[in-house]
Amino acid sequence: MNMRNLFSVSYCILCRRTFIPCRIQQRQATSSVKTNYQKKKKKLPFPIKGEIIFGIHPIELALSARRRKLYTLFVKNTPDQETGNQSFINVSLSAEGLVERKEFVNKQMLDRLSEDKPHQGICLDASPLIVPELDFPKYVNTRKEDKNSNFPVWLLPYRVKDVHNLGAVLRSCHFLGVENVVLPTVHTCSLTPMVSKASSGAMEVMNISQVKNDQSIIKFIKEWKDFGGRVIGANLDEENISIPVEQYHVRHPTLLIIGNEEKGMKFKISSLCDDHVCVHPAHNVHPLVDSLNVSVATGIILHHLAKKNKL
Repeated sequence: MNMRNLFSVSYCILCRRTFIPCRIQQRQATSSVKTNYQKKKKKLPFPIKGEIIFGIHPIELALSARRRKLYTLFVKNTPDQETGNQSFINVSLSAEGLVERKEFVNKQMLDRLSEDKPHQGICLDASPLIVPELDFPKYVNTRKEDKNSNFPVWLLPYRVKDVHNLGAVLRSCHFLGVENVVLPTVHTCSLTPMVSKASSGAMEVMNISQVKNDQSIIKFIKEWKDFGGRVIGANLDEENISIPVEQYHVRHPTLLIIGNEEKGMKFKISSLCDDHVCVHPAHNVHPLVDSLNVSVATGIILHHLAKKNKL
């Protein structure tokens, strides 16, 4: 047996002994997390019907958007700086008639409900946010009747996995006028209460549609181009193929794709982009700090697209 075959056999044995058990362990770990979460819900003195949203802005926007079923509002029962905040008072009052009930609880209970996340003295038991599947042909028909002053800008976060990054991206999208966010359901962070908190509640009111996998993404990109749009990808410009974002002008409906925090986007997705844009540093930087966080880079790119987007 030559060395190449010997290596192949050894590699296969290693795969069986190492990778397969790892996958089993990962599934067991995921199952364990879900089980622990269910146990925590059972230990609470209140029945939890959905998931716990926490923080003033996420709850205020969830109440106003009414995209969720609203069950119980948990409010801190002792007066202090948090409960004296006008926004806190407004949220508590606006919930009247919208939630099934209101419970006044102590800080320790709110800490348990939010799993020690920053709740600002208020939590809400609500159903998970339902995200509709993307129906792009329907959008195209609707768009023909809408005479807007700007070209539509959409965003697709490709395999963004960090909840804080996705939340910050959604906040920038809402602030900078992105019309719709297309969220893959595979290998991408889900829309959890922590994402809502990181987005300062923008997740509750942002237009979000979902696609299933890479095949669905490729189909959508082709539909976008048939619609007359262009697709741009956010890159690090390692191969000098990107346009500095300040030089890019929006002259068509624009879909911006941002990649995974570590690996960017796959070639089969990147190759479908009409252009690539990047954010250049203002000066020579240390090679270990030569890029921006994905949410920061997205905010800068969207800001430039918003400034240069006129029919």
